[in-house]
Amino acid sequence: MTSPWRKHVAKWKGCRRCPLADQRTMAVLARGRIPAPILFVGEAPGASEDVLGKPFAGPAGKLLDQIIEVALDGQYDYCITNLVACFPREAKEDGTHEPPDEAIAACRPRLEEMLELVRPSLVVCVGKLARKHLPKVEVPSVEILHPAAILRADVAQRGLLVQRAIVTLSDAVGEILD
Repeated sequence: MTSPWRKHVAKWKGCRRCPLADQRTMAVLARGRIPAPILFVGEAPGASEDVLGKPFAGPAGKLLDQIIEVALDGQYDYCITNLVACFPREAKEDGTHEPPDEAIAACRPRLEEMLELVRPSLVVCVGKLARKHLPKVEVPSVEILHPAAILRADVAQRGLLVQRAIVTLSDAVGEILD
């Protein structure tokens, strides 16, 4: 018998619903526990994720893992995914790789399916774009600053920004899950 997760992977790993699929190495679906009380939704895979096939596997992912480790203190399982499953190779003027609206719309059914599989009690939007395009959810959600934005910030500000993300996440978990 095939698990719901394996069905999800089989359905989406070869997706060709948008032009991003033409340039990707692999579809980046999720990492973590399914189901889980917390679902992190980022924006899009980066170059490292495109090669490894796991969301938040590069420098921003290492920082997100540190934020999660401190904020959750190992008490909760979680899953991580993105708005889109394919790396948007075209960089904007600021050097970021924001997925186009058409890709976000094309990948929305996959994200909605992830929400059904994970059944979170809390959704954490990693970045403003994730917050803006998060499908309507029946559970509380919170936004934290994207770790890539923290890494692009002035070195003197990074510690404060990391601490703000930790506190925001800790507070949301305390209110919703404790």
